[in-house]
Amino acid sequence: MSDILRQVDEDLRKEKIHQLWKKYRFYAISFFFIVLIAVIGFQFWVSLDKSKNEKIVNKYINATNENDLNEGLAQLEEIIDSDNIYLSGLAELKIANLNVSNGNKLEGSIRLEKIIKNNKYEPLIKDLARYFLLMLNVDSYSDDEFDNYLKNTKIQNSNLQYMFNELILIRKLLSGNKEESIKGFQELIDIPNVPNDIKIRAKKFIEVAN
Repeated sequence: MSDILRQVDEDLRKEKIHQLWKKYRFYAISFFFIVLIAVIGFQFWVSLDKSKNEKIVNKYINATNENDLNEGLAQLEEIIDSDNIYLSGLAELKIANLNVSNGNKLEGSIRLEKIIKNNKYEPLIKDLARYFLLMLNVDSYSDDEFDNYLKNTKIQNSNLQYMFNELILIRKLLSGNKEESIKGFQELIDIPNVPNDIKIRAKKFIEVAN
């Protein structure tokens, strides 16, 4: 009887972990683009040549406010071909987001892979795409597929290093590697420079896992 109760308790714990991840992932996808716009937007405005780029900015704003999905995607595709790499990258990521938000996860993932492989983009753009891709597929990729996107990434030198570390620990937890993931989450909590929102999520994952 005790073995049955222990198995039921473990199954309930796994279900809570998956529910927490689903809730966090929805929040993270939305928050992801707020951070993205802030980071890339700052860099863009610093380098803005008004005479050349104002039209592109207006086109991007119109595309993101377009009610017709296909028309919005078409306008964003035109921005990708512009010379402004900041807005080009932002448009690529927005297209991926729109696909995912409208239930086309596969097309969104393909778009993100395209960004990662495109050497015209800054490391930050590529890291954002890599993070978003892994977040979308953290519980569906095989170990080899997941590791393949990280093996050539110098995570510790990335602006997203703690977000990558958190994602790796979430994957371990979802895979049943509870002890190692809890230890890793605690280490994140103890690092002074880790953003507070990551620490809050780490504490929640530890709480659910225990």
